[in-house]
Amino acid sequence: MKTLVNSTLSEGTKSIIRSSELYQFFYNKFHSNKLATGTKRLDLCANEIAIYLLQAGKGKYVLRDKVCLEIGSGWLLTHSLVFYLLGAKKIYATDVEPLLQPENIFKAVSSSQSWHILDSLSTFEDREILRLRLNKLLSFKKFSVEVLQELGIEYIAPIDLSQKMPGQEKVDFIFSKSVLEHVPVDDITPLLENLVSSLSEDGFMFHLIHLLDHNNFQRPFDFLTYQREAYSRELQTRWGNRVRRSEWKQIFSNLKDLDHKFIFEWSCNDRELPEKIDSSIQYIDEEDLRISHIGVVGELKSLLEAKY
Repeated sequence: MKTLVNSTLSEGTKSIIRSSELYQFFYNKFHSNKLATGTKRLDLCANEIAIYLLQAGKGKYVLRDKVCLEIGSGWLLTHSLVFYLLGAKKIYATDVEPLLQPENIFKAVSSSQSWHILDSLSTFEDREILRLRLNKLLSFKKFSVEVLQELGIEYIAPIDLSQKMPGQEKVDFIFSKSVLEHVPVDDITPLLENLVSSLSEDGFMFHLIHLLDHNNFQRPFDFLTYQREAYSRELQTRWGNRVRRSEWKQIFSNLKDLDHKFIFEWSCNDRELPEKIDSSIQYIDEEDLRISHIGVVGELKSLLEAKY
């Protein structure tokens, strides 16, 4: 079904099919099952979180007894499960669509290498405590929303974080991986302003943003050729909003209460750029166009910094 939708139909017809309940039902089941033994295995997600926390300069007990927010938690919530392993007391797992497939969560946990999880996370939490928490996850042969709540994970979807935030308390850690590039351009600043306003005094956020065309990995810059009026909010959501590195820097710099830094950036140099970039794309030079991923860490400015 996916091959048919992606290769033989017009964009308008594809959109209609994708929006149907029947397509969503089967796609979500199939895709979550594939992810559970692939990129969303718990050990791989634990390793990712460990790398990001190290790059952000965080150490022991960084999430113990903290309130966490995951943006775009997807089908399996495995990053949120990592926050549970690290001792978070409350985790909001959010998404703009209700994608959760709890029947495949156990596969994402049990298909992982336990030693890999423990090795990845022992820098940030006591190893024996991690082992006890991991054993608890493995004891749940069947996950559900209720089981997740028992672990301190509240799944909230659909929710548009550019309009409102979950809960009333301040958040100590906000996380997203390959999510912000799917936010329509008009919604980026309201979303980030809401996130900043929800941060606790000692809280921080981390975002990995993937800047390539999500529709065509062989020609990952082709979406830069579309005229603004032809590139709808739906395409921004599905293929990526096309915001380049320099514009992301400006967007984050405009958040007056946030102290941020770009802790890494990766480039894609082995794919061709299109001959013409649409005039609506804001960029500085070829290097700016070719940046494929950026990692951004932010925390609240001190009261003195915010004042001046």
